[in-house]
Amino acid sequence: MKYKTLLKFLFVFLIFSACEVKWDMEISFEEDLSGSYSIAVLIDQEAQMYAVETGQSSIGGLDAILSNLPDGFGSSVYQEGNYLGILIRNDFDDTDELLLQFEQLKSEENTALLLLPIQEIRFDKGERDFGITGKFAEIFVTDEENLEGFKRIFDGQLSIIVPGNITDPQISEIVDNTIIFENDGLSVKTFKLVTRTKPIFTPELIVALLAIFGLIIYFVRQSVKKK
Repeated sequence: MKYKTLLKFLFVFLIFSACEVKWDMEISFEEDLSGSYSIAVLIDQEAQMYAVETGQSSIGGLDAILSNLPDGFGSSVYQEGNYLGILIRNDFDDTDELLLQFEQLKSEENTALLLLPIQEIRFDKGERDFGITGKFAEIFVTDEENLEGFKRIFDGQLSIIVPGNITDPQISEIVDNTIIFENDGLSVKTFKLVTRTKPIFTPELIVALLAIFGLIIYFVRQSVKKK
């Protein structure tokens, strides 16, 4: 099954049977910016029934993605409550390897669907900060009249777990250093996360400042004594 066929099948049963697809991606970074990620694509019970009625498996042709995954990716049929679909996962040593794996998924017509909601993603590592910026894609094009109906079709979210102190977005309460970006697929939306991986005042800097401060006091006292 080619990409266009699979995509058309997904859109048909979503739009005409009022079904829903859930897309959930989670990326978890360690302090050295290695880590792991998972992508789940799930369909509701109505979509499962529609898939079977049209001669597909209960996961609506998503098995075409599983059969075309590049080497090194883990995968399974996955269930979450009344939703059923697929889950893929992988590890990476650094952000360069992570982006390379994303390109591997995009290079195959079926596996490219896994990253369809993400139009762009970028990782920037500074001396003290680590930033992630990107754009969610506009998957569905609709008018105001049908907007509310389309809002129920797709439920997407990108969860990012990072080390350090998250400075952007500024949220009063952050649980487990995790930021969740919601995506409805109805417009291009940007997302941004910045975390301070190293504090401004490191122990070494504090010691150096104390030493300088001590020298200043010493020379001031010496100057006073001479007067």
